[in-house]
Amino acid sequence: MDEPSTGLGTRLPPGWDDHWSGVWSSEQRSPLRPALVTRIDKGGITVSESRGEERLVIAAKGARRVVVGDMVALDADAGRIEEILPRRTVFERRSPGVARDQVQISSRPLASNMDTVLVLQPLERGVNLARLARELVLSWESGATPVVVLTKTDLVTAEDRESQRAAAQSFAPDTEVLCVSTRSEAGLAELESKIDTESVIALMGTSGAGKSSLVNTLAGRPVQLTADVRETDRKGRHTTTAGQIVELRDGSLLIDTPGIRGVGLWAADEGFEKAFSDLSPFAQSCRFDDCTHTNEPGCGVLRAVESGGLARERLDVFHALAAELDELEEGIEVLDRHRRRERNQRSRRRVQSRDSGGHSDDDGSSDSNED
Repeated sequence: MDEPSTGLGTRLPPGWDDHWSGVWSSEQRSPLRPALVTRIDKGGITVSESRGEERLVIAAKGARRVVVGDMVALDADAGRIEEILPRRTVFERRSPGVARDQVQISSRPLASNMDTVLVLQPLERGVNLARLARELVLSWESGATPVVVLTKTDLVTAEDRESQRAAAQSFAPDTEVLCVSTRSEAGLAELESKIDTESVIALMGTSGAGKSSLVNTLAGRPVQLTADVRETDRKGRHTTTAGQIVELRDGSLLIDTPGIRGVGLWAADEGFEKAFSDLSPFAQSCRFDDCTHTNEPGCGVLRAVESGGLARERLDVFHALAAELDELEEGIEVLDRHRRRERNQRSRRRVQSRDSGGHSDDDGSSDSNED
């Protein structure tokens, strides 16, 4: 059926819905065509203008920061992305530092326009609660809804599985925690029931968490190369070389991103609040409104730790991530001041260069006054 509001007809990219029709109609974009970014790697950018069709394209200067999941406006004749449509959600993390003790004050988007983020943690290694907290902060901040998926249940005992599920749930307030195994297929039916056939899902997890195996299982076909975990250090090999969108057997779309070694937080106030919503009831009874929950008298959070209502480890992770976000905010402010100073200095140099080109003071010296 034709789309009278957009004039695009029936040839529309995967994931297109009423939201994107409204966005497209809000601006005059003819003769551009909508497309979905389905893969990004060293070979280029792959887009889909219609389900089942893909092509390699390039991006115009103003659209160079495209990510998998972006809905874009494409010059089909030139094979060039001209515009990134406003993102509904975006998964973003801090860029890795150039040295071990240095972190860049910049962000790196990894995926966009997903409805759900599946946060994977492998059970056979043991759930990394500190990392899980970080992943949930980033997932909530993206605007999507996280679901924690504990993988490789076939490699642990039932008792260990339930113990780790309970620990993960204590670090994932207001979030579903599921246990699955792609080998035994345990828990897969429950996971698939959480996936809306018209939704877009993103996967997040460190290398070796079983992402590629889960993608293959949900898709019902081998769409990713998989590799066994190394016996020497129990770490998974990096098998996904590019972010890409995979169509699942139920018709939904899944964004698979490369294994992430570091999970650096980025401007995540709202995500931080949601990830630690379990502390809010205790914080409401704090004596001071600006309580930091460290050593203040009458702190409801510390009282909860003392009474056993809140795990000390949970509060320690809260403090560590809060300190990281504070440090990031300070770093951004310093960088902003530095950039403003550099702009001002460049402006003064341009003025001085222009003035010295033909103007001299009465004593014959060039005008080099500074503010």
